[in-house]
Amino acid sequence: MKEMDAKRSDGSELQINDRVASEGHYGSVKFIGTLPDTKGVWIGVDWDEAERGKHDGSHNGQRYFSARHPTSGSFVRGKKLDLGINCFDAVVDRYGKIDDPNAGVITEELFVVGSNQKKTVVEMVGAKAVNEKQSKLDTLQEVVLRGCLVYGVGESPEKLSKCTPQIQELDLSLNLLPSWPRLAAICKCLPNLTDLNASDNRLEMPTDVTELSDSFSNVKVLKLNRVHYNWQQLLECCKVFPCLEQLHVCFNNLSSVHSPGSQLQNLVLLNLESNCLESWDQILQLDICPRLESLILNDNKISSITFPDASLGSKTKFFSNLKHVYINNNRISQWSCINELNKLKSFEDLQIHGNPIQETASPETVRQLIIAKVANLKKCQRTEVTNEERKGAEIDYLKRFGGDWLKSGGNQDLSLNSPNQEFLTQHPRFQHFVKVYGAPESSEMSKKPQKLKDSLIEIKIVNPDDPNVKPLQKKLPGTMIVQKLKALIQRLYKADSEIKLSYVSKKMEGCEIDFDNDLRPLNYFSIEAGDTVYARWS
Repeated sequence: MKEMDAKRSDGSELQINDRVASEGHYGSVKFIGTLPDTKGVWIGVDWDEAERGKHDGSHNGQRYFSARHPTSGSFVRGKKLDLGINCFDAVVDRYGKIDDPNAGVITEELFVVGSNQKKTVVEMVGAKAVNEKQSKLDTLQEVVLRGCLVYGVGESPEKLSKCTPQIQELDLSLNLLPSWPRLAAICKCLPNLTDLNASDNRLEMPTDVTELSDSFSNVKVLKLNRVHYNWQQLLECCKVFPCLEQLHVCFNNLSSVHSPGSQLQNLVLLNLESNCLESWDQILQLDICPRLESLILNDNKISSITFPDASLGSKTKFFSNLKHVYINNNRISQWSCINELNKLKSFEDLQIHGNPIQETASPETVRQLIIAKVANLKKCQRTEVTNEERKGAEIDYLKRFGGDWLKSGGNQDLSLNSPNQEFLTQHPRFQHFVKVYGAPESSEMSKKPQKLKDSLIEIKIVNPDDPNVKPLQKKLPGTMIVQKLKALIQRLYKADSEIKLSYVSKKMEGCEIDFDNDLRPLNYFSIEAGDTVYARWS
């Protein structure tokens, strides 16, 4: 085709099913040709957005293409469309050397607005040095071309392979790639490629994926977010990634998953964030990935976690290497789900923000309960779990549920009655705590006040040995044990060493009183509102 309206700037011809863009909107080419009573070439576009066009691919009663929606079709002149550029030209445009002191940065657009609405120009430092380094294309290892309108490798793939041989990470998200063969042609030029982001593209499914098998042989990390595939289609695409270790398939509206069979045997991380998954039974089918260590399920609709093959106190056969579970913003409401996570053999890292279970107690209490219920947890809600915090959480758990333990049949003499099965089902680690710390005494299990605010003591926390440490004002329950306060301070100040605590009473200035028993509550030491706690660490 010779008409310039259907050719790109590099001379390549636009083809049916190619992708185009206009003013930030994307669509697929479904027609290239003339229309009656008009001159020149028209391009029929089926836009991704249903309301972007004006018709369904028909003109004056005659159909030229079939749009996906009644109003997603348009006939557009080529000069009004972005037809895309080849990958090599995009790399040069993005990383090539710029003969300008500011390396192409428009300094007039760099400013901050003060409280008096006055603009202050900000100096861009180092832009030229960065450009000098990046412009050595043969040394580039990480390339980000998101939104650069790349349509493919172009007519001269040897330019890409010769000039950018060291690329290891390539971001081709939100471009004009219409198919897997186009994507494969780019990746085949990059033998060292290990990390590929093809998200936000409308890639037509390949008819035979085996034809692409030599293009992705070294890729270990694959991102296919917002590609509008179902789980089976995603698995089909993954067949050409034999070394895949990380798979990110977020925002694909997945409502179900199933066993990947013999695929994904090297997978270490699977990210299913922001889909529509509800069934934990389906999640269990992913156990067939033997090396899986990280499972990201944030922003789904999962309401339960269970490993039916194992009784409480024993370990499940599922996910033997799973260490990290991120399940923020789901529908987990039962503490039994946390008990189930303790069945995992290698589990050590949990994120569970934004679930109904968070509303059952204060954030601090929820964290302590989770730590107590999961024996090997090393990180909870992104924060490290120290040995001191674990000990405090377990002792607090012992006291919190000690009354229920006694009512269920627990006894100071462990050789006598044991608690009933209902209690053990709800608190499967409680007997272990009794053996380690001893049975709780009745005096330690007094009822909490009806209103927590009535028992709070406002104190000041300082480090008297380091004036650079910012003091804190905290309201703490008088029933909080010293061990728990130490763990709190350790997290707040990110202190790595052991915390030593004492306090100075406002009624006895100059008299420093040591907290000499980690298992005693604060009110045991007669601390009052307005007192100052000294926290020391090296």
